[in-house]
Amino acid sequence: MIHKYATGPRCHASSKAQGFTLLEVLIALSLFAVLSAMAFGGLNQLLSQHQQLQHKQQRFVDLQSAIQVLERDFSQLAPRSIRDAFGDPQAALKGSSSPEFTYALSTKTWFNPHHAQGVLLQRIGYQLQDQKLWRSYHGQLDVAIGTTPVRYPLIDRVTAFKVRFLPTQTPWINFWPPLDSQGKANLKKLPRAIEIELTTADLGTITRILEIPQSGATL
Repeated sequence: MIHKYATGPRCHASSKAQGFTLLEVLIALSLFAVLSAMAFGGLNQLLSQHQQLQHKQQRFVDLQSAIQVLERDFSQLAPRSIRDAFGDPQAALKGSSSPEFTYALSTKTWFNPHHAQGVLLQRIGYQLQDQKLWRSYHGQLDVAIGTTPVRYPLIDRVTAFKVRFLPTQTPWINFWPPLDSQGKANLKKLPRAIEIELTTADLGTITRILEIPQSGATL
């Protein structure tokens, strides 16, 4: 018996339809692995850039909030001297360019319907310490013995914090209150303007100049 084997186009088509060879599969897997690694690296870099952008945006928000608090406190100064825990009189505004000096000021804070003039005065303090700008406040103007202020960091990574004062008839000075010809200070006197300079390690220097309303009334 003679067997005849079919030859022709159908035979060649069936041999080609058998599938991929092992070498072709390995090459395809290698290409897929390389492309997956590249895609994962690009996605990881994109997520990292997004996180950095979020951190920067939050940093700008924190800085803007700190500047707003500074502007509010210094622009609402009140010519009200105080007495410290020992009963000694202190100026309504006191400041110096010395390192880590605490700027102390009497300022209008909240609207108070029970007060005759509609404002509540508060004693505020600012101090640069450990690259943080600390803000403190007392519950009342005249400090009693044994009371401690509430203190919290307003913003971090601060490298410098300076305040300058513009008197009535002299140029800018780095301290307040100034002394008169007899070596005495007017504890209720306020400057015409205040310059605030805040420098951070990452965002540079921000400067604000505030005009201080002059009033002869004693609060």
